[in-house]
Amino acid sequence: MPSRRRRPARRLVARLNSPGPFGRTWRALYEVVYACLKCCAAFLCIPWFRIRRVGHRANLPPRGGVVLCPNHTSYLDPAFVQLLVRRRVTFLMTSDFYRSRWGNWFFRLVGAVPVGSPRESRIGLRRAIALVRRGHAVVIFPEGRLSRDGSLGAMHRGVGAIARRTGAPVFPVGIVGAFRAWPHGTRRPHRAAIRLAFGHPLYWSGPRPRTAMREEERAFVARLRGRVERLVRALEAYERRRAGSPTPPRLQGFHPAGR
Repeated sequence: MPSRRRRPARRLVARLNSPGPFGRTWRALYEVVYACLKCCAAFLCIPWFRIRRVGHRANLPPRGGVVLCPNHTSYLDPAFVQLLVRRRVTFLMTSDFYRSRWGNWFFRLVGAVPVGSPRESRIGLRRAIALVRRGHAVVIFPEGRLSRDGSLGAMHRGVGAIARRTGAPVFPVGIVGAFRAWPHGTRRPHRAAIRLAFGHPLYWSGPRPRTAMREEERAFVARLRGRVERLVRALEAYERRRAGSPTPPRLQGFHPAGR
């Protein structure tokens, strides 16, 4: 049952998303505000956290539904991903981010989709599928929560269901350094070098009936996890070589298209 303090935020978001003139005005203003927020975040975060992309660009199609799946070790992971992706993205956010008053208002106003409880997860999954079908870029953290120790955890099969029901490309993303920047349980961020790598997309290759296909979805997620893990390991090796080399090395052992 949602608390009373959260109901005004939900009512406001519903009105802002209405098809009337109020909603249209808000959406136009929102695009301007979002661009300004991204510029401010880039100005503050890129030099402070030394955010760099390693390897090829995130070759997202300019339009059409796509899904990005990074590992999740820091409160700042959403900002790091958005800063290196040209398209505006929508995040599926764990409900932990909505517990504070400012977080509840902010993440609802920017259009993030909360997930957490079984009911929230089902609703969030349906909303993510609808967004991808409408041509949005959606970021999902398949582990479902922040890593407590910085390691890559098990991934939920929800992203497999999205891939099966939409046919959209699913891009693995590796992030290193974020756990040192702002891990779970700390009150403030710390300076750190952040590196991201984008892999080539995965596509659902099995049948797409309406009935549930749990094993096939789990197999898809296992392939995705293997891709993300290889990206993370390649980035960690890259950083170790970089620390002992006067010139930036290449990202060795990086085969994003491999199975």
